[in-house]
Amino acid sequence: MNSLTHAPVEQVALPQDPPQPDRGSILEVVEKIGSVAVPIAVALYAMLYLGLQHVYAIFGITPEQAGLDQATIFARLIGTLVTIFLYLLPVVGVVVTLFWLGNLLTKGGAGRAVTWIREKPWIAATLAAMLSATGYWAYLTTSGGFSEDLHIDYGSAVLPAAVIAVVGLLIPYRIMRRRGATRAGMKVITGALVGVGLGFLLVIQMLLGAVDIYVNGNGNRVLDLVGFKNQWVTVHDGDGKAVVEDDDRVLMLGEKEGAYVYYNCGDQRTYRRPIEATILGDFEIDPDFTNGGTEEPMACGYNLEEQQ
Repeated sequence: MNSLTHAPVEQVALPQDPPQPDRGSILEVVEKIGSVAVPIAVALYAMLYLGLQHVYAIFGITPEQAGLDQATIFARLIGTLVTIFLYLLPVVGVVVTLFWLGNLLTKGGAGRAVTWIREKPWIAATLAAMLSATGYWAYLTTSGGFSEDLHIDYGSAVLPAAVIAVVGLLIPYRIMRRRGATRAGMKVITGALVGVGLGFLLVIQMLLGAVDIYVNGNGNRVLDLVGFKNQWVTVHDGDGKAVVEDDDRVLMLGEKEGAYVYYNCGDQRTYRRPIEATILGDFEIDPDFTNGGTEEPMACGYNLEEQQ
């Protein structure tokens, strides 16, 4: 009999999936933080845009009436988001570093704790609902509008926001934890609502600064951050005659369609005046109306008091 010989079969190596980071590892923590950064940034932009509308409304105009088109507003607010990102990045780095140290000191215990929490759908859904409640707190707090004195009861909306989060979000979030795709959707929703809450805090600071300018001529750092310049000038006509008294304080708000838009602190009114018939002078940003803290600044509306 002829014996049949078989050639050895060559083993073909199958492609291997790239190694995945361990659940609860540092890389995964960084990845999860990055996955919610975009929805937070989008919500922050929307809230800052709303805040800018309210700032100019205090002076009786819209940003567009002050010469700010959509492209200019977009550029200013993107610059604001970049600045906020630069401030928050070290904070995130510190959080990651502390987690890494804790995981190192506990010999992996911190990472296992994160894994245990993530594997408990009810705990993860509850944490997400609590974070989402900040957005509803911001919405409910601001839904009544803003007054010029900006008296806001921050605590009145805490309980309704918590009820909304528990009744309206907890169960849906628990269901969304079942699949990877729906988990991503839960992150987007949570990030957007957290961004609304953070944006609300910035909007409040913007309005506090705008009200301070309207009443006293002062501003704050947040207004400058969003591109609102606290710039004061003197106003004369084409012949050099003062339109307002030289010692009056006039805030330059912008220009639109061949006219300057400015706020007269003396009578607390906003005016438009043709550019060709107006000479601006003594430009000053963030002036010190107290002369180095030696004088009490005169509150706006002093011309109205003299007329009474």
